[in-house]
Amino acid sequence: MDESLLTKLAVACQRGDQRSFRVLVEALTRPLIAMAYRYTGDWEWARDLTQETWVRVWERIESYDAERPFSHWLHAVHRNGCLDHVRRQWVRRETATASGVIERLAGSSTDHPLAELERLEFQQRLRVAAEELTASQRAVFVRVDLEGGSQTAVAREMGMQPGNLRTTLHFARRRIARVLKAKEKGHGEP
Repeated sequence: MDESLLTKLAVACQRGDQRSFRVLVEALTRPLIAMAYRYTGDWEWARDLTQETWVRVWERIESYDAERPFSHWLHAVHRNGCLDHVRRQWVRRETATASGVIERLAGSSTDHPLAELERLEFQQRLRVAAEELTASQRAVFVRVDLEGGSQTAVAREMGMQPGNLRTTLHFARRRIARVLKAKEKGHGEP
């Protein structure tokens, strides 16, 4: 769907137009599910995360700036939800061995210092895992996933074709997932 049409639909949603929202959901759900699957490796979680994204979008549509591309805003909302999910999964696995005390404390408030510490620790794990990537994969992964740049803008800035960037990002994410999984199990290199 054309970006200008997406923007028009999003602006209509800001005015409370549920039909426009339904059109956006129908047009963009499949790519969001695919994106979530790359983070989770599980289709059920991917569908759940996509549904949560649409709820967040509806609740926060007033904050969308129509001067910017809607798809960039939508993908940022979705990516943040996926990263939160991955982080929660990581925290759950680690805190289970510590009798769940930290998890209960961290889950009690999003402003809790432990939640911020866990977020920073997860980012550090991602950066360490990124060291296992090729230079090109690392640059794309850091610019798109860690710094939140749009794939189109990053491809342009790096002088890459958008399709090449998506392929590089796909393999970078797969490698990151394998490295994190291996480190979680206590193995070294996957």
